[in-house]
Amino acid sequence: MNIKAFRIIGTILILAVIIVAAPVAIPRLVGISSYNVISGSMEPTISVGSIVYVKGQDFDKLSVGDIIAFNSGASVVTHRITAIDSESMLITTKGDANSEEDFTPIAYTNVIGKVVFHIPVYGNIAAMVSETGGKVVAAILLILGTIFSMVGEEKQKPQNVNPKIFLVLGLVIVFGALAGFTYIYFGYKQSNDLYASINTNYVQISDSEQWQDLINVDIQKLQEINPEVVGWIYVEGTDISYPIMYSADDEKYLHTTITSEYAKAGSIFLEGYNLPDFSDSHSIIYGHNMRNLSMFGSLKYYKTEDNYFDDHRYFQIITKDKKMRFEIFSYFDTEAASWVYTVPYSDSQDFEDYIAELLAHSYIKQENSGTSVSSADTVVTLSTCSNTGMRFTVHGVLKETVSGN
Repeated sequence: MNIKAFRIIGTILILAVIIVAAPVAIPRLVGISSYNVISGSMEPTISVGSIVYVKGQDFDKLSVGDIIAFNSGASVVTHRITAIDSESMLITTKGDANSEEDFTPIAYTNVIGKVVFHIPVYGNIAAMVSETGGKVVAAILLILGTIFSMVGEEKQKPQNVNPKIFLVLGLVIVFGALAGFTYIYFGYKQSNDLYASINTNYVQISDSEQWQDLINVDIQKLQEINPEVVGWIYVEGTDISYPIMYSADDEKYLHTTITSEYAKAGSIFLEGYNLPDFSDSHSIIYGHNMRNLSMFGSLKYYKTEDNYFDDHRYFQIITKDKKMRFEIFSYFDTEAASWVYTVPYSDSQDFEDYIAELLAHSYIKQENSGTSVSSADTVVTLSTCSNTGMRFTVHGVLKETVSGN
């Protein structure tokens, strides 16, 4: 292979890195966010694997028919507006592929913005590049491109387009991406260190045979750190042991810790429409599905590991004045804006029907559950993202309550 061929290959490699990275990096400079579409709810308009670009929009500029992105618990959903309640600033949405509108209207405060355009397929590429392995591959390609483009440089006549221009552009993008990865890595570490410290200083774990003695949490001291701490969640026998935050909206603690600092992992938090004392018949608690298994990352084991359900049937919610033990009776994947996210309920036929749906969709064979649930019970749903593009939900029914903590 001659020198000219090497230089052409080098230039192509550098250009390839720029072309792959630019559609993610450049829009951010003009205030446009991008999201990878992992659900088919907007097909055929927006297919799975697309990347959507979202720009903030004032409420009075939104119209029926617009496609918007909005926060739904710990997830971002992209659906089309079907109705707008201007007085209460509530927006009804629907996925183009769904037969019915999303069950619950969304508040404007949860709207990220309007989808201004999208690129099919590229979302999958962007997702791969954003992974550690993708960044490494991009760096390797850039290095190879640099080496190839400089082969025999001292013997070549000056060219109209200097490959070094592409090199500089590629370096800026790749090192920017690497800087972002480093920022995320240390964010993970900072978050892990924070919650490890909290568990060390404010939580006591024992191997008692009595469930109420397995964990003790100083909620009052935690509320001195942040008065929006409303409780603590502990999935027995696991590392899921975190404070529960409540701010009456579903956005504040998506990426904010108990100490009010930014973190990718955010916090575990209670649905904004629920009462913070867990007195609703149905409450929802959200947490991110982190790659390092922190937060709600290990919930996935209920559907991937044999016997995991049998060994981890219970979770606790601890407040300042009581401990509650819930028995898991259902878990399954669902759409981000599905009927599952309906709160609150009361002892009614509607709630009875809701519970029947939870049981009907459950991955647990009912003969293996052995748990009875009725509309007179208190149900708590744990929700996180799923790698399938859906949301994974775990449902527990209150079995025992003890006063004190």
